[in-house]
Amino acid sequence: MKKISKSAEPDALTEFRQQHPDAQWREFRDNGPYANIKQTIFEDQGHLCAFCEVELPADRPSHQRVEHFHPKSDQSNPAHNWALDWNNMIGVCMGGSKQNSYPTPDNLSCDAHKDYLINTRKLSEACEGYVLNPLRIINTPCLFKFDKRTCELSPDPEACARLADVDNQYESLVQLVEETIRILNLNCARLVDDRKKVFYHYERLLKQARSKGLNPRQYKAKLAEQWFRSRWPSFFTTRRILLGQAAEEWLAGQEYQG
Repeated sequence: MKKISKSAEPDALTEFRQQHPDAQWREFRDNGPYANIKQTIFEDQGHLCAFCEVELPADRPSHQRVEHFHPKSDQSNPAHNWALDWNNMIGVCMGGSKQNSYPTPDNLSCDAHKDYLINTRKLSEACEGYVLNPLRIINTPCLFKFDKRTCELSPDPEACARLADVDNQYESLVQLVEETIRILNLNCARLVDDRKKVFYHYERLLKQARSKGLNPRQYKAKLAEQWFRSRWPSFFTTRRILLGQAAEEWLAGQEYQG
């Protein structure tokens, strides 16, 4: 999971909400400017899933969906329509629900796994403070560590200590990140295997660089530019951790905000 910086609310969404203040999501999706709004959401995210960071190309809209971080069904405040709240919308993948190679529910992830926990009464639908909101986390430093042996993610305690202004229902920020990983199932076998491919490719590139007598530090700086000059490569966080200081220096030079 990486920080997401959203653009200003699209005029089309503002106009629809003004004309239909009580409209629910189905009405907006069927009769509103849904396709354009969805496109903007994924453009803001560099076409990555907001949770697992798998790539979701623009030409595969059926693999993209819009997630409402706060339950869109919440009507406790008549003046606030959560379904049409621009800052409540993030773009996510299908969470493994459309693949047959890995067993489910063990390999559901992202909002698909979160919904599974909600439907089986293992998680409250109003789960703010139980899961990190990618719109409200810090852009630097990275909140996660990457285990090269298992290719699993875990919290970085030093980075977690710098989190502020986030809802947290746990005793510590480290636990919040740990539970986010668990609830979104970011270490399921399917995603671990995908991260392994990134890691093994990175190892091959470094081996080739060494065989050519290239300076590893300089090569990592070059690789950071290759990977991050486009918004954004799949499994951004894994790549960022692998490149370490080279990634941080390149991102800082580009005034990276998410």
